[in-house]
Amino acid sequence: MDLKKKKRSSSPEEDLSAGKRTCCRKTSTTEDERCITKRSRSPEEHPIDGKEEKRIRVDTKTPPSLSITNYRLMKELGKGNFGRVMLASYAIKDQLVAVKIMPKKNGKEFKYVRGEAQVLQLGRECPFLCRAFTTFQTQSHLMMVLEYARGGTLESLIKKQKNMNSQKILFYSSEIAVGLQFLHAKGIVHRDLKPENVFLDEQGHIKIGDFGLVCTNTVEHKTLSGIYGTPGYIAPEILSEDPYDAAADWWSFGVIVYEMATGNLPFPPERNLKHHLKTIIYEKPRYPKSLGPELRDLLQQLLKKTPDTRLGVYSNIRDHPFYSSIDWVKVERKQLVPPVKPKMRSVAGLCNRNIPFPKEDPRETSVLENFSYVDPSWQE
Repeated sequence: MDLKKKKRSSSPEEDLSAGKRTCCRKTSTTEDERCITKRSRSPEEHPIDGKEEKRIRVDTKTPPSLSITNYRLMKELGKGNFGRVMLASYAIKDQLVAVKIMPKKNGKEFKYVRGEAQVLQLGRECPFLCRAFTTFQTQSHLMMVLEYARGGTLESLIKKQKNMNSQKILFYSSEIAVGLQFLHAKGIVHRDLKPENVFLDEQGHIKIGDFGLVCTNTVEHKTLSGIYGTPGYIAPEILSEDPYDAAADWWSFGVIVYEMATGNLPFPPERNLKHHLKTIIYEKPRYPKSLGPELRDLLQQLLKKTPDTRLGVYSNIRDHPFYSSIDWVKVERKQLVPPVKPKMRSVAGLCNRNIPFPKEDPRETSVLENFSYVDPSWQE
């Protein structure tokens, strides 16, 4: 992940092209449509602990979950500027996990990694968030051991389904909505919500992930700034470089619902990125006649240009007529039956693989304080 701060340019499209980042999973989008970000001052950018760099101490009694010797890398799941995500086997429990490996290239990146780790730790409190089992570090790398979402991504499901019926949209959108409301109640704004960052577990339930661009400790007023996210899913207020808040996530949520219903984005990508961005800021999306009246109204309320009048901000999305048949208590308890049973990705043939961990850099001496964490329910 590219975490270097960029100077503000004269137009949004210049900021987007200047601050591109590569996502941890491969996409089929063009170069202009890849994940992008421009870092600017936000509440999470101020270090909590003052100095972040200290000399590493060697602990001779390292717990099993915090030692790379107990993980066997089997396959690369994704790669980006931040590092790699690997499928691994945890020997102590004979369990498949995803290991995010990030080199300590620059101590200034620590604050972003810390924010992501904090949100992943909250995953044990909400069933619709990806969860970190443990986080630790070596001499020159940061490690996050995550639950492995074997059901693939919502992006892949949308491509297979083309356009989903109302029952499927109800199921997936209701679980995403519960996850979003949990994050927002904790003062967390995702800022890169899209189908590629929404995963499916073995049963087919939703898991929101990829928290590399989150902003934590947000307040009620619009205090966030900077262009973050992926073209096609970024809210117009962000592209206009106005201060924004959690309403930006509800715009992205609306785009996802639109995509589930139609198989397309409300503002399809164009070769000219500048024109594409202006379309998102100024034009209205087209709503196919095939959409039911309640679903159409839901999308119109979510895709309002003015953030303060957007559904999810001025009114609880659970109260919208489209969700009148939903039992939200059952949603929160994961008691709804998923409409699609994911086909499990086979790991046959991977058992004998043993990909080495990245080599350590003996010159690296920085350490992220208080980074080591083990989920209490995952203790050996």
